[in-house]
Amino acid sequence: MLADVRMLIKASVGYEVQDIDLPVLSYIYSDVEQHIKNDCNVAEIPEGLQTVLDELTAGKFLALQKGVILAADGLDVVKSIREGDTTVEIGGTTPEQRYDALVQVLTRERDLSCYRKFRW
Repeated sequence: MLADVRMLIKASVGYEVQDIDLPVLSYIYSDVEQHIKNDCNVAEIPEGLQTVLDELTAGKFLALQKGVILAADGLDVVKSIREGDTTVEIGGTTPEQRYDALVQVLTRERDLSCYRKFRW
């Protein structure tokens, strides 16, 4: 859901998604959602892939809006991300380096094959 993506972006870099950003965010969300559906050959996003959809959408949005977000005052890029028992440390000493590392973590390649259905 877009609300979860907005929350993830806010928690990751402190950027509050504006109403003017919503058409772009919605477009990215729909694009990533369709990609996952096509890759897995499913009509609906499996529950286990909802966080993948949210993270990929947030990562692509952050990559697209890098200039705007880095120019915003109060930028505070996270230094680590925790998913369950896994913690990922974001490298880099400058906010821009940490920002780029965060985008790479959020948009990393995922294994969707366990959700894939055969086409007959």
